[in-house]
Amino acid sequence: MLKRAKIFAGTLIAAVLTFGCQRETPAEKGAREGILLMGNGADPASLDPSFATGFSESKILNALFEGLLGADSKTLKPTPAAAKSWEVSDDGKTYRFKIDEKARWSDGEKLKSSDFAFAWKRILNPKLGAEYSSLLFPIKNAREVNLGKVSPDKLGVKTPSDDILEVELEYPTPNFPNMLSHFAFFPLPEHVLKKFGAQSVRDALWTRPQNMVSNGAFVLSEWRINDVVSVKKNPNFRASDKIFLNEIRFYPISNVNTEDMAFRAGQLHITESVAPARLESTRKKFPDALRNEDWLGCYYYIANTRRPPLDDPRVRRALWLAIDRKKIAENFLRGGQKPAYSFVPDGIPGYSLDDSLKLKENANEARKLLGKLRPKIKITYNTSEQHKPIAEAIQNMWRENLGIEAELYNLSWPAYLSARATGDFDIARASWVADFASPESFLDIFKSDSALNHGLYSNEKFDSLLRQAARDPKNRMKLLSEAEALLISDAPIIPIYFYKRLCLVSPLVEGWFSNPLDYHNYIGVRMVPENIEVDEK
Repeated sequence: MLKRAKIFAGTLIAAVLTFGCQRETPAEKGAREGILLMGNGADPASLDPSFATGFSESKILNALFEGLLGADSKTLKPTPAAAKSWEVSDDGKTYRFKIDEKARWSDGEKLKSSDFAFAWKRILNPKLGAEYSSLLFPIKNAREVNLGKVSPDKLGVKTPSDDILEVELEYPTPNFPNMLSHFAFFPLPEHVLKKFGAQSVRDALWTRPQNMVSNGAFVLSEWRINDVVSVKKNPNFRASDKIFLNEIRFYPISNVNTEDMAFRAGQLHITESVAPARLESTRKKFPDALRNEDWLGCYYYIANTRRPPLDDPRVRRALWLAIDRKKIAENFLRGGQKPAYSFVPDGIPGYSLDDSLKLKENANEARKLLGKLRPKIKITYNTSEQHKPIAEAIQNMWRENLGIEAELYNLSWPAYLSARATGDFDIARASWVADFASPESFLDIFKSDSALNHGLYSNEKFDSLLRQAARDPKNRMKLLSEAEALLISDAPIIPIYFYKRLCLVSPLVEGWFSNPLDYHNYIGVRMVPENIEVDEK
């Protein structure tokens, strides 16, 4: 049973005061002992790869598991992982993977091709309602399996031997190798899940520290809610010689000011974010630690399109047009974030959307669209010092520009996820960071049959454009831009800004490279205690 602990923010402040008087900080001690200390934003809602959805979960899961392929932390190009090699048929529809003979589960059991087939059939089980199930839809019959129309045995996955996995796709999917580093494609230890009866139910018993078996570079050693998730080096990892960390501790610090104080006091090596109010002082005090990179992600609001009056696209467009995004970026964010007048960020090779198709603020047009309607709207967001001022700013803009009184509704991370998943909201804060560098990673979540489509947006023309793009490589980007233009016109979402990856990385950490997806599998990351600054006073 998971042990509950005191809220970390409180214990952290006490620790800051304590360690401020000592010679060696936890960060320095961690550097000596090979222990990486990371801010992680929120407690993981789940550490089951089939059911995780958030960025905070992905960072932990990338330490615990690995898929068939990984990604180079600099270039994001696919790299061998659990599969040491792979072949693709001439028509691009069939992949054959060779499982690394050194690949083992953390309990010493051999990793088998059937562990992947088992995991993929499980996430597609319609009774489980896994939100990332649609990510597997390029695989032959995956959609039909997820809809319960055909047996899981019809899934386009074959295991001719323990070390060979064959995957047949519905259509050529050039970015399929890139997708395989995502946790939705991770294998699962069938022998362990069956032991705990979790093969066909959402039972978290197998993910508890004393029970979990994983195939990644680390094993789960501790999970104290509101305190820490700790993972330790897995001696059975196939490439343990490339893992230089002995342990990683993930701290769920939702308050950016608390996290900033923790880094300054030597409590953390890597932060989840940077407090906007302290950005200038951070630039001066920690110039070598501050990272400010482009990130393929969008911060947006999602509308419940089944709930009047938000079922009317004119109302949704009015709300979109009544927001001054530039003011939010400059007054509250201050990190170079760009206002978002569309959903797919710049920076994806080969993709662009004409500026004429983007929606910028226009209060007069917004008032015309809304007419005499003055709906009561509730804005739901999860606890964070960053989300609240943005919600308050938008609340004021809607009041001034539209005469709407919006109510702010703050929830804990688990309660917020539940509200989104069950459709218990009017407008909800949301964010999306690409799982791989393609427009589909953004647009596919709004398909009518996507479990991630929490606003229940449905437009057959939009769905059709995405289906056509998947089967027409020559016109793919053009069709995708048409789909995004339709999404903007229907306005089931309200984009606010495009992300910048703002965080602090201590000089005590080496091998932590920036990339547009902020993807890390911890291979090659090491601590460098020789970089500890010595106070000669």
